[in-house]
Order: sequence, then structure tokens, then C-alpha cells
Amino acid sequence: MNHIIDGFINGFDQGIPDHVIGNLRWFTPDNHSSAINAEDKIQKSINEEVEAKRMFGPFSHEEVAARFKFFRSSPLGSVVNADGKMRPINDLSFPKKNDKKNIGIMSVNSFVNKLDFKTTWDDFTIVSNFFRNNEDKFDLALFDWAKAYRQIPTKSSQWPFLMVKDLKGDLYVDTRITFGGVAGCGSFGLPADAWKQIMESEFDVKKIFRWVDDNLFVKKTDSLCNMKAVSERSVELGVATSVDKCTEFAREQKFIGFIWNGWDKTVSLPLQKLEQRKCQISEFLTPGKEFRFTDAGILAGRLNHVSLLLPQLRCYICGVYRWMNEWKKRWATRVVPDDVLEDLKFWQATLNEYLNTRLCPDTNPTEINWVGDASTGFGIGVLIGRRWGQLRLKENWADASPKRNIAWLETVAIRVGILMLLEIGSRLKGCNFVVWTDNTTTENALKNRKSKDFHANNEWKEIQRLLIREELDITPMRVTSKENVSDGGTSFHMTTHARETIPFNKIKLFLRDGTRERTPSGIDLHILSGWRVSTLLSYNGAVSKYIKFMATKDEKQFTLPITARNLEEFCIWAGRNLISHNENKISAISLKKYLAGLKGWHTFHNQPFPDSNKARLDLILKASAKEDEVTTKRKTKLPIMLWHLTHLWEKLFNGSPFDKAVLDLCIVAFWGLARIAELCYDHDNGRVSFASSILTSDVVFSGSATSNLVGSITIRNAKTGGPDAPQVISLVEQSHVLCPVLAIRRRLSSALGERTSLFGFTIDGARTHLTRRNTVARLEQVLLGGGFEGLHGHSFRVGGASLRYALGMTVDDLCTLGRWKSECYKLYLRPYNAEDMARTRLLLRKIKSNWKRMGL
Repeated sequence: MNHIIDGFINGFDQGIPDHVIGNLRWFTPDNHSSAINAEDKIQKSINEEVEAKRMFGPFSHEEVAARFKFFRSSPLGSVVNADGKMRPINDLSFPKKNDKKNIGIMSVNSFVNKLDFKTTWDDFTIVSNFFRNNEDKFDLALFDWAKAYRQIPTKSSQWPFLMVKDLKGDLYVDTRITFGGVAGCGSFGLPADAWKQIMESEFDVKKIFRWVDDNLFVKKTDSLCNMKAVSERSVELGVATSVDKCTEFAREQKFIGFIWNGWDKTVSLPLQKLEQRKCQISEFLTPGKEFRFTDAGILAGRLNHVSLLLPQLRCYICGVYRWMNEWKKRWATRVVPDDVLEDLKFWQATLNEYLNTRLCPDTNPTEINWVGDASTGFGIGVLIGRRWGQLRLKENWADASPKRNIAWLETVAIRVGILMLLEIGSRLKGCNFVVWTDNTTTENALKNRKSKDFHANNEWKEIQRLLIREELDITPMRVTSKENVSDGGTSFHMTTHARETIPFNKIKLFLRDGTRERTPSGIDLHILSGWRVSTLLSYNGAVSKYIKFMATKDEKQFTLPITARNLEEFCIWAGRNLISHNENKISAISLKKYLAGLKGWHTFHNQPFPDSNKARLDLILKASAKEDEVTTKRKTKLPIMLWHLTHLWEKLFNGSPFDKAVLDLCIVAFWGLARIAELCYDHDNGRVSFASSILTSDVVFSGSATSNLVGSITIRNAKTGGPDAPQVISLVEQSHVLCPVLAIRRRLSSALGERTSLFGFTIDGARTHLTRRNTVARLEQVLLGGGFEGLHGHSFRVGGASLRYALGMTVDDLCTLGRWKSECYKLYLRPYNAEDMARTRLLLRKIKSNWKRMGL
């Protein structure tokens, strides 16, 4: 909270550096025509700001130049708010890059890194999920900040670059956040979030949602909280309140353009807005009428807003965007293309028929093991959980003009699945369900909700009407044909659908009850998804080892649970000791992991694991560990040194997209003390697990003008983490080519704005994810090529920890950075001798010097 107080005392940083434009004393371009057309209102607004001492002036150019060595203003413009009021804006994005009159002049906004000013607004998804996941009845109220941005002061050192020139040519010093700046939302968000925290702690409210200066208060019906008290407390805190926009608690309130009902958990579009959307669509359906580019953009934006309520119609906006992309001269007018007309007609028909008030939709898709498939040789098969249905094709089913084909049949399978779901399910309204398919065409059609095939497209329109009427939505997922249990012609397997992320063909032994085949239940499949794939593969290896042991006892057939005696004998057979001398002995550490695998095996099959002899097993493991010390000495993992890292940079930086991704990953692993496996993925292509993979959306940047930028990566698949306890890798910006924050930014850039794997690369629209095997193999190959032997994947975590410790980092800070909670950090430390230390410091100075020489 101290930085908020400091901001109100000294002003909030807007991210604008001290700068000049050539030899100019000032740069004060003319205002926009929209400001000239609203001259009286803008001049009145400036006078009000001067009277409130948020602006100072008027001054002449010479008067300002006597105070500031250089200053600039940006063109004023005006916009009309949703309430019809005019709002002046300061166009800090002027001049544009392609401005031929101001070549080489950068706008104020171009200096600002928008990532430094992220917002924490509560959007439709957040609000909808809250109401959907809370069964209590709530009363709702609205609170609005008056002149929100104008309550927040800016740093005085940045005032020269935020000057305002009025319509008479006079200059004003503006000391508050202006509308039109990149930093505005983020700067306002800091005190607004602090105010929100105070309100939530001091008043009996369940939740407060914030969208810029609008706040939705949510309280239980028995709460005594009232908005008069909230307003009075806000005034005490110095927050000016827009009284006419504040409301007292009631069942319904309008927030972010929708009407929310806290009792019925419904959301609707205001009737006036609904009629406006209908009229707007009707205008575009006028035969032969031409429209401007801006008209199409406004249409797309407003339909996008409605699609939050009707996500089923989102696909019917894509045609509008394609139309906009075809515009070469944006000032020209064009008629509406036929495909867009077709989409808008469907929008119009839907808005005329649909029930406006709907249950708050669930934006997170639910897995119910729903999979469908079709075959022109048989018909349709659909599986939902343990329920299944088959429809055989009639003769001459394809006879039509044009002929029906497999695309139509696959689409019918989706419709049949929805009808089955409505028959067997209850309380489905507002739900979003995952649909699995092994057909790429069907997957694309599911995403687009449209098809180029005539019959399939008509079928999709029927599906859309059905989904909208029943207030349902569906999300497509891909499964390979060999795992599609509905893809079996006339013979259905009475099993549930397997998630593609679980390699069932590789854990067959784990799925058995001893040696007896057993079909997993729906609960079993859900439990399986709680383990990582690598863990399941490890457990399967433990089961395989135990089955081999039982075969040596001539017990080739058995069921769980295993006996305590057999467990002890297995430890003797598998581990090193002086009693047994069979081949393929394993270390005590591996044996302990195998016992964990056998315990997981019992847990999965709901059988008791023998633990009555735990003390004896611990002693067996301890004795085997001593034997390991005698027979084999484990090699100490060598650390990656700074010169190893620079060698990797020299060899990989100008390499293939794969090499560049590998380089960025190893830089992050080194400075972030991360395991390579934590940063990698189970598969190199296809869908990544959002629950256990690092995504581009897991990266957050923070910092200020006086401190280095910090990049944080949230990891949910950490080896030492828990299901509800994600861990964070923290990376500080450094002034050299091996900067980890720079590495993260390169990976984000490669993702092209998509929510996908962080450590991967995109070629021709296809994303490739880095796997541990491929990554480590490439790193070892490059290191060996440079004459560096004995370095492996774990060497980066060891090397990063050793360097930090050698440079003087405290043990507490090291444990925080490496996420260690015990003295196990000592296992990762390797001593630096005087020669290593001198070489490292020299190399650090060199790469920093090169960085500075390049002007970076």
C-alpha cells in the first residue's frame, strides 16, 4: 500500500522517459477536427480543470519554454460516452508511424511499455462464473468514481510531455491522468484496487467487481451494508463519487452493459440495447446499401458484446472480420458480401426469437466423456459417460441435391449427442460441455459452427438453434482414432472415453487389478487425470517390475492387494544386498519410487496397501542404500557455468525456430533455478494440458521506472507443488544478452498472441511444444560440440543456484528463488574456486559492456 500513498504524494509514473525531438524547443501540433467541432464544451472542460487546480494555465509557448528545456502537447479530440456526454481526449498516440508530415517523430505512447500497466478489470467471464458457482441469493448495488482518471496525479517530471493546447493556442500544464494514454488504465487501477480492498475489508459484502471506474457491490440478502455508508467512507478516503450513477442494493443491476440478477442468477441484454442491435443488423441487410470500414468495425464490436450472452453466435461474426480485412482503401464504401448477409440473417432471426433472460453461462467447459463418430458404411455412434447410442443409416441416405456426405453425417452425430444429453441430463442450462472427435474436419466445424458443405451447414444452423433454445454450449477437443471408443462400427465398448492426454496403451499394466484385466469406471478415469502422465508412466514401470518378480515365484496370476511378505521379498529381489544376486538391480532411491508406484496402484484400484511392516521396509531401504554406496558411487551433477551458457547462445541464437526456443528455455531454467521438465510438455504438438502446462497466459510482468522489470511464471506442474499450490519462477531483467526476461518476451512474441505453450515455436500457424527429451538432447549435442562433457538437463538448476550462491546471495533468498523448503538446496550447490569466480566476473562484465555498446 506504500506505493499507492507515494503515488498520491509524488504522482504516479506514466512510463514516459525524458526525451527531446531533434533540436526543437517544443512540439505542439494542431488539435483534431473533433475537438474544433466541440470547442465550447472542451474550453468549458479546461476551465473546470483549472478551477479545480488539476490544470494550470494558460501559458504562452515562451513562458513554458522558460521552465522546461523541451515540452510537447498532443492533439485534443472528443468522444461521446455511452451516457451521451462529451469527453475530451488527449491523443498521445499522435503522430502515427505512417504520418508523412511528422516523419521520425515518436508519439508519447510509443515510449510506454503497456505490459508495465496491466489492468485487473472484472470482465463478463469473471462475473458470470461467480454467480454460476454461488448458490446464495445476492443483492447488488453500483458505485461510480466521479471523474475517475482526473483524481489520480501524475509525476511532475512527466508534465512537460503531457501539456495541453487549447483551441486558442494557449498551453496548460496537466497534472492528472489523461484519457488517451497507454498508462492511464493501469495507473488508475492501482489506487482503484486499493480502494476496492478497503471496501471489501470494512463492509459486509461478498464481492466487489470493478470495470474501470464502475463497481458492482455484491452482498448476501441478510447483510446490513448500504451504499450511503460506502459513499461516506469513500469521501473520507478522498474519492469523489458520482452520486447520480450510484444505486442502492437491489436484485438487479446493470453492469458492463448487461443486467445481472443476483437472486435468479440470470443475465440479460437491456431491451433498449437489444432493439438497437436488431435495427443495426436490419440496416446492413438493406439491399445494395454501401458501408464504410468504420461501420463494419462498429457492427463487429457490438455483435461481439452480444456474443458474450450468446456464445453460440460468435462464429457468425467471423465473416464481418473477413470483410474488413478485404478493405484496401478504408475511406471507400462497399456493399455487404453474400456470406456476411447470410450470417447477419441468422443473427437477426436468433435475436427475434431467443429468450433474452438467461442463466449465467459457464465459460469453463465441463468434461463428461462425450464422443461421437460416423461411418458411411454403418451410421452414427455416440457415447456420453456410460450411455451410448447407435443409429444405422437408411438405404439411399446420400440421395439429395447436392449429395449428402460424411461431413453431414459427422454433424448429425453432434446433434444426436445434444439430444441424448437433453434426455439423460438435468439442470443443464448455462453449461458448456466438451465434445471429443477424431475427425479434423468435424473439429474445425465445431469451432466455426459452420461448414462449406451445404447439408452440414444447414444441420449446424439447427444445432445452433437447439443450443440457444436450451442455453447450452459445446467445446471441441481432438482425440486420435485409435483412442476413440465410439469408433467401432457395430461393436461398442462399454467404457468411457479416454482423454487424449492419458496414454492408455502405455499404462496397461497399471490399469490391471494384479494380472486381471479390469475396465476403468468414470471415477477411475477422473482419478487418473489427477496424476501427471510422467507419474503414470513411472507407476506403470513399478507395476511391470513387480509382475516380473511374481513370475520368478511362479505366481503369474494374482489380484490386489499384495501381501506384506511379498512386498519385502520384492525389495530384496529388486534392490542391492548381499542376499540376492539377480540381474537388473536398482538403487534404493529408485526402489523407494517403485514402492510409491505400487502404493498408487493400490489407490487406483481401491485396495489397501500393506503398511503394517513399514518400519521393516524402511530398514530394508536403508540397508540397500548402504550397499549402493559400496557398489556404485553416484556421479555428482556438474553445473552449467556462465561460459557454457554463452556457448549455447552463440550456437543457438541464429539457428532454427526450435534452437531459439531451446535457448530461451535454458536461459530461464538457469536464472530461474527451474527443472527442465517443469518448463517442457508431454507432447510436441496438439493440445496442451491447461491444468499442468506452462502457458503464455501464466506470465506476468511487474516493475517500475526505478526498478528492474520482473517476469513471473506460474507453474502448476512443479515436482514439489500441490494441486492447489502452484509455484512461481521469478526472473529479474538483466542488461545483457542472457537476460531471462528478454527470453520470455521472445517466446511470447513467437506465440502470436495466442494462449498456448510458452516454450514452443510457431511455423505456418502450427505450434510446436518443447519436450524434455528433444530439449535435453539438443542441449547436450551443442555442449558436446563445444567440448563440454558431463552436462545434462539438471545442470542448469545446479549451475544457476551455484552462481547465485557464489555471488553472495543469502540462503533464504536462494531457497525462495529455488522453491526449496528444507536443506536440500545444498544438493545443488557446487563450489567456485578463485579461477572460476574471476572468469565468471570477467565474462559478466564483458557481456554487459557489449550490451551497453550496442545501445540496448
